[in-house]
Amino acid sequence: MTVSICIPTYNSARYLAETLECALAQTFTDFELIVSDDASRDGTCEIVGRYSDPRICLHRLDRSRGMAFNFNHALHLAQGKYVKFLCHDDLLEPTALAKQVAALEGSQDLVMVTSALRCVDAAGRTISVASWFSEDTVLNRAEIIAANLAYGNTIGIPSAVLIRHEALRRAGSFSDDFPQMMDMEMWLRLAALGPVAYLREPLCGFRIHPGAMTSEQRKLGLIRRDLVRITETMLGAAPPSSFARRVAWGRVAGSFVKQALAGLRHGSVRWPMAALGQAFRMDPAFAGLLLFQTLFRTGIRGFVVRPGPTLQTGWGRTLRHRS
Repeated sequence: MTVSICIPTYNSARYLAETLECALAQTFTDFELIVSDDASRDGTCEIVGRYSDPRICLHRLDRSRGMAFNFNHALHLAQGKYVKFLCHDDLLEPTALAKQVAALEGSQDLVMVTSALRCVDAAGRTISVASWFSEDTVLNRAEIIAANLAYGNTIGIPSAVLIRHEALRRAGSFSDDFPQMMDMEMWLRLAALGPVAYLREPLCGFRIHPGAMTSEQRKLGLIRRDLVRITETMLGAAPPSSFARRVAWGRVAGSFVKQALAGLRHGSVRWPMAALGQAFRMDPAFAGLLLFQTLFRTGIRGFVVRPGPTLQTGWGRTLRHRS
């Protein structure tokens, strides 16, 4: 078995059929499709039961255990050389598996491969394309950290990634300690084991809709704790200069301000005000945020990875190298 496509589900009936169809339509056909259901109550399992394709295997937990447990349960069931986590409301391009398998087969050093993605609406129509690099590239952990500090999670959503199963065994389980950003925390652990390939072609569709977990997390301000801890982890792994540290925390403060404004728009007051206070404490007078917005978002300056590796800043875009 070459690939295990793992679809963790919980009350996923609305979009699951479309997600299953795009998985079954892959031009690369040597895969198993594991649906691990976290005790759904909305007919999710009935939808899976409509399919007679022998590659589909449904496992239903006896009670709800949470997202991290469900991802780990699906991984425990996987038999493939490579693992693709496919979120229940996301989409795959027909050639996604073929192109990502080819990338991993072409270089045994790679631990995983990711790609650009399409952001789609509830009807599957493309809203935008999220692409961090203008060409196919291979990144080490320090380069990934630099890119993440500048742009956010550049490895992307689980549906964008194909991972070597052996690397997942070495990295360990998805962590309950990062309930809102468990994927990004896992990507950092995997990147510590070897390089990551990035394909500039969008190979998956990230569905944005009002009921999406990401939308709910941001609306309730739940992502803040994990964002601070992930940033601390990254800055600890690639020791930054004082200026780079200030700009990195400025970007986080900016994220808190953005989340707070979204919360206020949705009628919340208490947590948005707490988020604004936290942002000001981590970046007094928002000096780091100002530097980030004027210099880094415009591409005038960027994070630079130096041997060691250490993280500094230099003229030009992020991911420039200096020896």
